[in-house]
Amino acid sequence: MTGPQARNHEIELAAAAAMTARHRAQTTVQGTRAAGEGDYGGMFSKEAILRLLDQPNAQHLRFYYGRNQRGGKELVLVAADTDGNDIAELAMDGHLPCPPFCPVNPSVLRG
Repeated sequence: MTGPQARNHEIELAAAAAMTARHRAQTTVQGTRAAGEGDYGGMFSKEAILRLLDQPNAQHLRFYYGRNQRGGKELVLVAADTDGNDIAELAMDGHLPCPPFCPVNPSVLRG
């Protein structure tokens, strides 16, 4: 890998809302099944993200999909350098899943 190309990751909020709506529509079976833990997303603390990105040579935040020992969904986060190589000195998991840790206030992304 010669390094990830610079990219503006921003998207229009309406496009983001459409993407999360499509995902929510897939996680329920014709609206008859309640969303399971983490079906909609999750969050990490600012402190955890900054610990990853404050490492020497960190230029990117990479995530891997994973499963915990109970089979629940997890995201594993690591920093990556300019060339896109993992900085495997520190990894994070244990996001706060939505549900149950969903926004209290209305959110265009939560629906």
